[in-house]
Amino acid sequence: MLVHIMIGLIYIGLPLVSVAALAPEESTEFDGQSVTDFALQASDGAMVGLRNFRGCPVIVGFFATWCPSSCAQLIQLTKLHDKYADQGLAIFVFAVDPFETPETTKDVGPLALKMRLPFPVGGATRELADGYHYKGFPTTIVLNGEGNIARTFFGFHEMEELETCVKPLLGVKK
Repeated sequence: MLVHIMIGLIYIGLPLVSVAALAPEESTEFDGQSVTDFALQASDGAMVGLRNFRGCPVIVGFFATWCPSSCAQLIQLTKLHDKYADQGLAIFVFAVDPFETPETTKDVGPLALKMRLPFPVGGATRELADGYHYKGFPTTIVLNGEGNIARTFFGFHEMEELETCVKPLLGVKK
């Protein structure tokens, strides 16, 4: 009987693995590739997107509202924003809840308010995510001033890891 219970627990636990956070990985596979443009509403009501930040580095992040690693990544992105926004760094984040876990889509706005995210937050479509080579959450893409991928980070990464990619791009303005 105990064996059956343990097997049942293992079986029940397996589906959760398919929606778990990604293991940390830094990828150069997509470096230099162009990405899909988008527009999000900023806190002042203006619509902003990649085209507004040509010549400046941009970070695009994908997260899930209910994922602890994603929320931790949002904290790291906030630290980067606080340190480098005045030097031209722009950050946009997209919740993947609309296509990964639609029942949690309602949590995107409240999470952004609770965390006091200082950058635009939107809901991702599968098409937008695919245009950024999304393969799970959190995913963080650093774009150069031309709007091309400079580096892709899968899984959680500390601010300092992201910073090594961002800092050299801050001095290159066109």
